[in-house]
Amino acid sequence: MLPKEAIEEFKRIYAKNYGIELSDEEASRRANNLVALYTAVYGNNSGRFENNKNDSGYDTGTLSSQRKG
Repeated sequence: MLPKEAIEEFKRIYAKNYGIELSDEEASRRANNLVALYTAVYGNNSGRFENNKNDSGYDTGTLSSQRKG
């Protein structure tokens, strides 16, 4: 289960990109499903996204669980 702050951030991003305001319940469901999908595809890396480049040179992780100043 994601923390409330993560759900609020997901709601802001979703509204910005799709123009749809989600309820807390719907945002929680969608955000947790997204994390579950990411984990199924990429595995559990201690819950952190890291900046890595794959063999093709593409950045495979642009999100960070810790924001830098």
